[in-house]
Amino acid sequence: MKNCKFCSILNEKNNQFIIYEDDFVLAFLSDDFYGHTIVISKKHYESVETCDNSTLARLIELCKKIGNHYVNDCGFDGFDILSFNGKFAEQKVPHVSFEIIPRKQGDNLVLYPTFPENHLNLHDDNLKIQIEEIKPTFDDKDYVIVYTDGACSGNPGVGGWASILSFNGKEKVISGGEKLTTNNRMELLAVIHGLKNIKNHSKVKVFSDSAYVVNAFNQNWISSWQKNNWKTSGNSEVLNKDLWQTLLELTNSLHVEFIKVKGHSDNVYNNRCDALAREEISKISKN
Repeated sequence: MKNCKFCSILNEKNNQFIIYEDDFVLAFLSDDFYGHTIVISKKHYESVETCDNSTLARLIELCKKIGNHYVNDCGFDGFDILSFNGKFAEQKVPHVSFEIIPRKQGDNLVLYPTFPENHLNLHDDNLKIQIEEIKPTFDDKDYVIVYTDGACSGNPGVGGWASILSFNGKEKVISGGEKLTTNNRMELLAVIHGLKNIKNHSKVKVFSDSAYVVNAFNQNWISSWQKNNWKTSGNSEVLNKDLWQTLLELTNSLHVEFIKVKGHSDNVYNNRCDALAREEISKISKN
């Protein structure tokens, strides 16, 4: 975006001490005081309000990583994470960002605002919001956790898929795509590639926003198709038979549970998979 200081930094990267960068986020040191770090999205969003959940998750993950580094490796006692959103909330640059302030005992920094008496009526019903609880699912020590998602630009069209695997505190991210495919094939390939990357473990939980994938197993569609010589109840050929057979072979060698999650909502890992799949679409479309 023109006239955005942070976009200029992303484009030029001149005289900036960059401490971290990936496809989604960038962190650099500010020059005002020691350790002051600014974390920004590489795609332009004006504020937290307009930023997608997947990018916000990456921003917060990076803030945590950098803050922990300052405490564990640099001798600080704690850290603050600040974000300003909106002109009247003191946002100086119209680009979503978080600032990390490493703290030491007795540093005398005062960063928390002071409020005049009765600034807000905390019992005002207009202030109440409903937030869907995000249940932790990456802490199940007995299972390999696999999040998957597929996407397609046009159906058929250019497609992408992504899987995030987690076990015992370690995470693996894989993704890919095809020039001409369908959304359902991308959903299936995301699961297939996720399961193919599991080694020496039998218990797996697959989280997908695709009812097509989840219901095929949880409602025994796939068993009925097999019994009916890969025909549907209407006696037509089952679409994507090749992928279903591959997936079935993989599930036969593992203990797999399929769990449906709501797509494009507040699930961090589903949103990350969606962003990765769309990145693959973008890469293929540019070639």
